[in-house]
Amino acid sequence: MPFSGPQKAEFNNVRSLNQAFLNRLRTSPDAQMLLQAFSPKLRPLVAGLTDMQLRRLAETPFLLLSLREQDDDYWSVLFADDPTGDLFAVNSGGGHDRHLVAATLGFLWQLAQHNPYAVRLVSGATINWCDRLANSTLLRLLQRTADRTDLLRPRHSENLDFWRKLLGPGLSSEPGIRTAAHLSALQSMLTINRVAQYRDVRAAACRARLPALRVAEKPGRS
Repeated sequence: MPFSGPQKAEFNNVRSLNQAFLNRLRTSPDAQMLLQAFSPKLRPLVAGLTDMQLRRLAETPFLLLSLREQDDDYWSVLFADDPTGDLFAVNSGGGHDRHLVAATLGFLWQLAQHNPYAVRLVSGATINWCDRLANSTLLRLLQRTADRTDLLRPRHSENLDFWRKLLGPGLSSEPGIRTAAHLSALQSMLTINRVAQYRDVRAAACRARLPALRVAEKPGRS
């Protein structure tokens, strides 16, 4: 069965979600718990991103935020619980996180309906997680996650090398260097602790067309 990579519109959604997440890390006073997930060496770099650096980093062809897509045990428990919260109730705390989680889940749920391989490429998700999304209604999915405060995380925040690539060459003013760093981080995301399971996804990543990331493009101002 041939793999089908994400389309341009889907990369646009990834970029938009990345921008919202990075801006929250950088500006929100109640995002300290998210920043604490990073190494002390990385926290000031993330919090100190300039507007231009934020836009460059958001161009990565995968989500910089994680919804614990590889934690099958967590999601099994979450779906086993009977949701009691009101999806449309006003939440006094963590409202921005809640909206970002809902937007990300909605994007990945829609993508899982017709292209689970693309979900795995942009989020590093397990097959089980993609199946769980595809087999759930969107309303049920949002109900199950509406009151969770432990769902949103920076992706691989514990991996110093991963984020050094992104916060170093991944912010370069040279498009070719920036693209190479982003794709190297993508490869790392797909293989961290999942070498055997993601062998087919790695092949898909090599074959997927990434319209927003072309090393051969002429460098331009950004």
